[in-house]
Amino acid sequence: MAGNKFGSGSALFLVDGYDFLAAKLKTLALKITSLTEQTDGLGDLSELFLPVGKQRATVTQTGAFFDTTALNIHDAMATKLGTTPQATPRIMSIGIVGNTMGAVCYGVAGAFSVAYEAALELSKLTKANAEHLLAGLVERGQIIQPTAVKAASWNTKTLGTSVDSTLDPSQVVIPITSATKANPCVVTTTVPHGLTSGQIILPSGNTLAGPNINAEQIVTVLTPTTFSVPVDTSASTGAGTGGSFVRSSTVNGGAGYQQITAFAGFTGFIGKVRHSADDTTYADLTVFANVAAGPTNAQRMTCAGTVNRYLCFDGAVTGAGSLTLFSMFARG
Repeated sequence: MAGNKFGSGSALFLVDGYDFLAAKLKTLALKITSLTEQTDGLGDLSELFLPVGKQRATVTQTGAFFDTTALNIHDAMATKLGTTPQATPRIMSIGIVGNTMGAVCYGVAGAFSVAYEAALELSKLTKANAEHLLAGLVERGQIIQPTAVKAASWNTKTLGTSVDSTLDPSQVVIPITSATKANPCVVTTTVPHGLTSGQIILPSGNTLAGPNINAEQIVTVLTPTTFSVPVDTSASTGAGTGGSFVRSSTVNGGAGYQQITAFAGFTGFIGKVRHSADDTTYADLTVFANVAAGPTNAQRMTCAGTVNRYLCFDGAVTGAGSLTLFSMFARG
């Protein structure tokens, strides 16, 4: 996905199960702001700002056509969410780089405020403009179930569309300075690697050969810029320089987001995020609460500990009916 171009049909904006994308948008802007606090004092010659560890998301929509379709933005703001936009925490999913499996998406859980304007122009259709301020926890993740209509139970792994985290275009790529010819091999990075012992990484491009380290490796952290991997490279050829790695597993848990934008007929639905180290054996990671009625539903469920390389979504329905669902997962 890195380097791809995206058109206006690539966007999604869901709030508490409502489709908040206005009809026939002219512009849609997503701004993620890292909040800072001014820390200089009297007598300092320059301003100094330090991050406080929080983010704010702002979504702006302009030039859309005013549209009263049920479960869309005007319906939500006028009759559902609009009466108390800041009184209740909301669950939001926002993406502008494609509503496709594995695409980068943002999840936000927190306060929601809005400036919503319907503008009537002479001899023209009524237009709608909106600015949404999302103040809360902002989490970047990947889509594990693009928006789709489902009429029976399903599993994205069974359908052949599991998500590989090493292909996440938002992953930080850590450069490798050197890898030793030793048992075990010691890897040095050009910047702090941020790893935890027991974590799995995927190196590539290092010049050690026969044997090499260019495959999934379990790390033992030595210093902020060194770690060892359980490979005996004593007899390797090549300089052992260069290359990089990405994380295959993460250790700080994460959060799953589930948005149901339409629900009819079923007497129950349980969605699950599942993970796997090898894309074969999967285990439950987060399990969303049973949904027995609609038309909309939104949930955010957290998990702790290790999140393995591969992710899939499992949906189990009870009864007969249909639903429209979206899901994403953000690693901690």
